[in-house]
Amino acid sequence: MNLTMMILPSLSPELIPPGVRPVLFFVNVKSGGCQGLELITSFRRMVNPSQVFDLDNGGPLPGLYVFRKVPDYRILVCGGDGTIGWVLQCLDNVGQDSECSSPPCAIVPLGTGNDLARVLRWGPGYSGGEDPNTLLRDVIDAEEVRLDRWTVVFHPDDKGSEVDFTKSALPNSQGSTSEDNTQIFVMNNYFGIGIDADLCLDFHNAREENPDKFNSRLHNKGVYVKMGLRKMMSRKMCKDLHRHMKVEVDGKPLELPPVEGIIILNILSWGSGANPWGPEKDDQFGTPNHWDGMLEIVGVTGVVHLGQIQSGLRSSIRVAQGGHIRIHLHTDMPVQVDGEPWVQPAGEVVVLKSALKATMLKKLKSTKLRRRSTEPSLGGGAQLVPTVSSPAGERV
Repeated sequence: MNLTMMILPSLSPELIPPGVRPVLFFVNVKSGGCQGLELITSFRRMVNPSQVFDLDNGGPLPGLYVFRKVPDYRILVCGGDGTIGWVLQCLDNVGQDSECSSPPCAIVPLGTGNDLARVLRWGPGYSGGEDPNTLLRDVIDAEEVRLDRWTVVFHPDDKGSEVDFTKSALPNSQGSTSEDNTQIFVMNNYFGIGIDADLCLDFHNAREENPDKFNSRLHNKGVYVKMGLRKMMSRKMCKDLHRHMKVEVDGKPLELPPVEGIIILNILSWGSGANPWGPEKDDQFGTPNHWDGMLEIVGVTGVVHLGQIQSGLRSSIRVAQGGHIRIHLHTDMPVQVDGEPWVQPAGEVVVLKSALKATMLKKLKSTKLRRRSTEPSLGGGAQLVPTVSSPAGERV
C-alpha cells in the first residue's frame, strides 16, 4: 500500500473580505495536449497559487480540503467531461463535511467531447487563444443552474460474473461494487447501450494502446470515423438490439423499434455536440432540459444513423421520456456512462433519480444582460476579483 504525504496551504476564511467569493481552480494537465499545463501556469500567476490545484497531484480532494471551511466559493474545472464528473463525485463524498456543500462549477473544456460544457455555453473546446482574465470574468458573471444527476445500477444475472474493468475507461473510484457484484454509478450526461457504446469502447482501447497519438480533438474524431466504417462491415454484437433487451419506463413496458443502440439523455448534447433528440416539434413529448427530473430515451439504427446524427443531417428516433427506467439485458452488451465504456454482462439495469445534486455555472450569452425567466436561477452576486487569503492573510 502506497501512502502519499502532501503539504497543503492553510486558508483562514475569516480573512476573506465580506461578499467576496473566491474561485478554486482544478486543472487536468493531461487534457487538451499542453493546454492544461499552459492554463495552470497562467492561473498561478494571476491569483494566489493556493487556489490552483493540479489534478494529477492527488485529484480534487486536496483542494476541497483546503476550501472546506470557506462558506461560499466557486470552482473552475479545466478538463473534459470525465474530469468534471471526477470533481462532482469528490464533492459528493466530502460536501456534507464542508461549509459549502455544493459550490457552483464552471468549465474550461479541454477534453474531446465536452458535451456538458457545450450545454452550459462554455464552448466545444478551449483553443488556447482566450485571455485567462476573460475566462475569469466569464466565471464571475455566469449564472447558477441545477443539473439533475442519476444513479445507474447494474445487476448481472449471474452472481459470479464480473465486469472486466481492465479494458474500460472507468477508474475504480468512479463507482461502487457490492458483494453480489452489483455496480452503482452516477450519471451526469448520458447512458448508452449498443452501437455507440461499442464504438466508444473501441476508441478507448485504441487510446490505451497508443496514448501519445490521441493528443488532438481533430485526430480523435478522425479515429472515430475510421472505427465507424469498420463497424459497418462487422456489427454482430449490437444487431437487433431491440430483440435482446426489455425496457420499462415509469413502470410501463416499452416497445422498442428496430435499433442497434439506445441512448438515455440527461443533457441535449452527445457525441461532441450532436443533439440526438433533435429540434422542437409538435409531438407527445415535452421540451427537455437538465433540471426537470426527466430523461429522454432515443434509438439509433446503426453506424450510418450515428454519423447522420453527429453531422446534423438527422435526429434519432424519439422513444420515451421518464424518471425511472428499468432494462433487462438478455445478453452481454457494450454500455457507456458519460462516455466511459465497458461490456456489461446480461442482467438488470436500473436508472433512477439520484439524491445527489450539482450546481453548475452557465456562461452568459455575449449580448445577454439579464437571466432568462424560463431557467431556474440559484442567485447570488458575483465579485470582480477571485480573491482568497494566503496563510499570512495577504490578499492576492
